[in-house]
Amino acid sequence: MKAWRICEEELKKLPNNNQFTHRYCNKFSKIFLFDGKYFNVASDKYDWVLLWGIDYLRHDIPVFTIAPSETYQTWARYFSFFRILELHPQLMVCDDHTGLKMAARNAFPATKIQTCYNHFKENIRRDLHIRSDQGKQYRDFMNRLESILNSSQKISDHTFNHWLSCLYRDYKTDPVCLQILISIEKYKPELLAYRGISQAPVTTNLIEGFNSHLEGRLQKLRSFQTVEYARLWFNGYILKRRYTKFTDCTVKFRYLNGKSGVQMTKKNRLVLPILF
Repeated sequence: MKAWRICEEELKKLPNNNQFTHRYCNKFSKIFLFDGKYFNVASDKYDWVLLWGIDYLRHDIPVFTIAPSETYQTWARYFSFFRILELHPQLMVCDDHTGLKMAARNAFPATKIQTCYNHFKENIRRDLHIRSDQGKQYRDFMNRLESILNSSQKISDHTFNHWLSCLYRDYKTDPVCLQILISIEKYKPELLAYRGISQAPVTTNLIEGFNSHLEGRLQKLRSFQTVEYARLWFNGYILKRRYTKFTDCTVKFRYLNGKSGVQMTKKNRLVLPILF
């Protein structure tokens, strides 16, 4: 109990993360990844969710909130903080969550929304039952789709359309495959939203990595006793992440090694307070 009281006292001394961003940070990039991470609260029957977003090129976390569920209303509240902070993303990358996308479009009508390739393909695999014997007949179809929606090798619009037309030619008599191809055509603006934006990602891999790191901490905690303490803990956790220097960034993010997220986004001529 003594250790718990010390931690609680120190967490209460920390500034609110969103207000901290408003006061000290404004050098964000225009590309953000968004996701929700569920966690357990002992006093509630159902899990709560952390709603947060990562600056893709700076790896900073400007805004977060926690909510009882992941809906249009809770995401709309989350994006309202972005408007207060005067952040207007050019590209948002997220999974295929309808509430998230609707809230993003309402808050930022001019922002492009990129659907994560990994989540989109996983939904197709699930519909085709690829991992069971029932889906054996669709594995060649899925392999060809993987070539089109390849996150590591982006293809031109001409090649994208040509390969889809070839799939239609070969599978137009199969109603299951035809329905998937119709869905891809419908989602094409969101699957190709990254076009014309330098270094734009097509997956949410970065924030998924942050989620995995957070999950390691949550497993040790097991659950929070109350929502109020969960909010206090997440505020401290996110601020600590923002202040922690990166050490193992690779490829195009090597320039971040030795720097912290908040160092990359802080305002000019401002000295950051020592929090940790």
